[in-house]
Amino acid sequence: MALLTHMKQFIVFVGILVFYSSIVSAKTELTLSPSLIYFDYAEFNTIDKQLNNETGWLPGVSASVGYSVDSSWSLGIFTAYYDGTVDYDGQTQTGSPHETDTGTRFIRVGLRIGRVLTPELGVFILGQSHEWQRNIYDNNNVSGVSETYEWMEYAAGIAYYKNLNSRNTITTEASLILVRNADIYVDLSRIDYGTTDLDIGDGTGGRLNIEWNRQHDESSRYGVGLFLEGWDFGRSNTRPTSGGSSSLIVTEPRSETRNIGLKFNIKYMF
Repeated sequence: MALLTHMKQFIVFVGILVFYSSIVSAKTELTLSPSLIYFDYAEFNTIDKQLNNETGWLPGVSASVGYSVDSSWSLGIFTAYYDGTVDYDGQTQTGSPHETDTGTRFIRVGLRIGRVLTPELGVFILGQSHEWQRNIYDNNNVSGVSETYEWMEYAAGIAYYKNLNSRNTITTEASLILVRNADIYVDLSRIDYGTTDLDIGDGTGGRLNIEWNRQHDESSRYGVGLFLEGWDFGRSNTRPTSGGSSSLIVTEPRSETRNIGLKFNIKYMF
């Protein structure tokens, strides 16, 4: 799914929320968050031996628009964008050690529905579309590869709200993640081996988010957030490439992703 498609999805979500808020009494909250993620990704073979590991810091930004429909229900949309270069530590097809860099770009767009159960406890569900553009660079006479991963995440969780005083609050959220409908586009055209598409196995994961926010005035707040998230991809099917002068048989290994993130939140209420 291309970036343009993600942006179209986000615009549709905005339109739905704007229309809905026009027919009900709703409170709107806009959140802008410069962010930083420590990305940790590893692939494993069929006997769970690690094949490679990609790690590094990725700067980004996230944004969300939320509506409190009433005292209990809320509806929101969100998006995030991260872009940078991480370290690749792995091996070649013949098993020789290999190090290089990987250009890494993440795009997320999602929709969330929440319900407050008590002043301190809430529940929520969400769905979001992920796109990961992965460009393993050529290095030491070893050719790299360009890949684009796409998948859907479905999550359900609980939220705990703690008022420290009249101006400061802490929110803690924990959720379980299901990874579904994942696929990968593999591009080996730089070495004239063509391209292919693979279906990635379903996976599971989780996310923990802790935020501190301080009331600045009646219409704005600021704060920081720390989040931990992780999920797994199952091993893909096997397919040959096509469209090049030669062909390769390609399989995507089982993988694990573990991220640590830091956000600086600026919130505006309307």
